[in-house]
Amino acid sequence: MTVDVSDKGRIIRGVAFQRMVYALCRTFVGPFVNIFLHVRYKPCKVRSRTFLCLGNHTQNLDPALMVIGTRRHMRFVANASLTKGVAGFFLNPLFGIIPREKGAKGDAAIALIEANLRAGVSVGMFPEGNRTWDGETEYISPRTASLVKDTGVALVTYRFTGGYLLRPRWALHKRKGPMRGELVHEYSPQELSAMTAGQVYAAICRDLYVDAYAEQDLHGDRYKGKALAEGLQYAAYLCPHCLRFGTIATSGNRVSCSCGLSAEYLDTGWFGKGENMPFDNFAQWNRFQKKWVREHGERLRAMVDEPIISDDGFELTLIENGTGRLLSGSASVAVFGDRLELSFDGRKIVCPISGITGYGTFLSRSMYFNCGESLRYQMVASKPVSILKYYALWRGLSGREYM
Repeated sequence: MTVDVSDKGRIIRGVAFQRMVYALCRTFVGPFVNIFLHVRYKPCKVRSRTFLCLGNHTQNLDPALMVIGTRRHMRFVANASLTKGVAGFFLNPLFGIIPREKGAKGDAAIALIEANLRAGVSVGMFPEGNRTWDGETEYISPRTASLVKDTGVALVTYRFTGGYLLRPRWALHKRKGPMRGELVHEYSPQELSAMTAGQVYAAICRDLYVDAYAEQDLHGDRYKGKALAEGLQYAAYLCPHCLRFGTIATSGNRVSCSCGLSAEYLDTGWFGKGENMPFDNFAQWNRFQKKWVREHGERLRAMVDEPIISDDGFELTLIENGTGRLLSGSASVAVFGDRLELSFDGRKIVCPISGITGYGTFLSRSMYFNCGESLRYQMVASKPVSILKYYALWRGLSGREYM
């Protein structure tokens, strides 16, 4: 791979300083992070000088954990919001973040990844694009394999286990329990050149796949904490008993619905005693939700007179050219079979489902979407609302794969 001298100088500016920062963080901050998260790493050594490191995503601190585990410097692809404002003022020069706009096309981020790799700067990323909601590795786009093939550098796959049950993305409280990190495989450029894009994609999916419940069952780990079920309503959007959207409630260690469904959430992450609960864990529940939306897509697309789902109490922001403008502190959103409607202050914004070119979720209460190529909206819920159901319906109604 070659790169223009002037471009290379711009790309590598600050790398030496960032490597020093990483070394200091590994030495002085790393031990406290490991103790706090109860992380254990399998010893490894990355042989390649420049590489693309892919990992599964279970915790907000996964980039730091990957650096500690591999003991190598790399620039990470992260939410573009981290590169702006006060956070960006500190994070950009210290870590050299490669920004990726949530819910937007990734062309700009891919160009920056390739530019860094051409300049000899290793890159780390989490191809799921989001932390897992249910403990199973999320969908990975086949485009990731094409990126790997195009860069011509080594590929490192790194896998975390235990991170999801330690702090589920939807959970209101952290638990205490073990987390593990290990390098799965390092593919040399020569190995990758002999593989088709399909074979590379299969290898990535295989190496990064984790079933948190299978891992827990294998090791017998416990994740103790308070109010273990609280927050599950952010992710559990379809009741498996009455098939209604948005009716799940949680309190303490119990999850329930007004139809009579109930279950106890155990410190193993599995469901215990309850009524009308057909699943043993939330991964099974989430697979059912996704499958139900996909199989009932035709009927859902026909619902154009009454909303399939709706919620109020959203802070609504319009983002133009990377700058946000608050439209309302109390907006409502509704999804119909053919459109998404935003209502606030007597106004209504209508976006056809076919015109929503990208959709993303951030943390547990924030979601983003693009209406066409120029309009981008961010919505942050002010109360417990499942934003995941909006993402699932967008994929289902638009015919996008989501399993």
